[in-house]
Amino acid sequence: MELSKIQDGFLVNDVLEIIAQVQVIREKVDRPFRCLERPYRRELLRVYMTNIEQIYRRFVEEHRSKLSNLIEDKMRWSGFCAFWLAIDTSTRYRMSREKSDVILKIIVKHFFVEKEVTSTLVMDSLHTGLKALEHQCRGKKGRGKLMDLEELSAPMVHVDMDTFALAGDVLALLERAALEPLPCQPLSPKDDKCSQSRTKAGSSGEVKVSIEHEEKRLTEFGQKILETFALSHIFSGIEVAYQEAVSLKRQEELIREEEEAGLLESEMKGKRNNTTEKEKRAKKKQVILLMLFSTR
Repeated sequence: MELSKIQDGFLVNDVLEIIAQVQVIREKVDRPFRCLERPYRRELLRVYMTNIEQIYRRFVEEHRSKLSNLIEDKMRWSGFCAFWLAIDTSTRYRMSREKSDVILKIIVKHFFVEKEVTSTLVMDSLHTGLKALEHQCRGKKGRGKLMDLEELSAPMVHVDMDTFALAGDVLALLERAALEPLPCQPLSPKDDKCSQSRTKAGSSGEVKVSIEHEEKRLTEFGQKILETFALSHIFSGIEVAYQEAVSLKRQEELIREEEEAGLLESEMKGKRNNTTEKEKRAKKKQVILLMLFSTR
């Protein structure tokens, strides 16, 4: 293979350098993701960033579509709102939270695909996104690349110790998740190639800025995926409770309708019985009168 056809990041003094990156999934709750060494991650970002953005957009748009359908269904949305507002504060607090290990294990299982290079980048994106979310929730001023994360919008969920908790009322957050625009628009293939060409042609300083920008976007994607997933997961639990309440209410209505129908039937039967008794007494009187007249 000609050296001119090899990515610059894999050449060191005109020598092809191949690095084997081994990733191990961690059992600890606070570090569940397969994480990459920074130099290796940067090389992968040069090639696969567009793929990561597509994965991110598909995931967010899929969940946004479900929430939009719920909100656009006026009857269903109003019923859900009434259900939520009728719940006491302590129950709302409990239903607005979920253990971190539950959400993280599900999201790793959802996104990790063995032998897929993009999958390892997504895992790294989720890892840095989780750290950024924790940083934002603590409200501390970080150093390095975490300082750039202050530009992000307020998170929809908080990481509180070992728990994901909604950062506000679920109704407002669902509307925000359904309507909030995606943070950036994807480049077209033509623009993406032009951007890569400019990066290669630029100075080392420009390359560094470009890589840092891509790393920041990777972190932003990971944080948004985590927020969207946590919100959807918590909402699904609330929705199950709502559906159970709707079913219970419907059962109560059916029971009440059956009881009312039974009472009505009993009343009608009683009226029919009374009518029959009256008719019998009237006929008996007629027979007696006929007998009296016949004896005369």
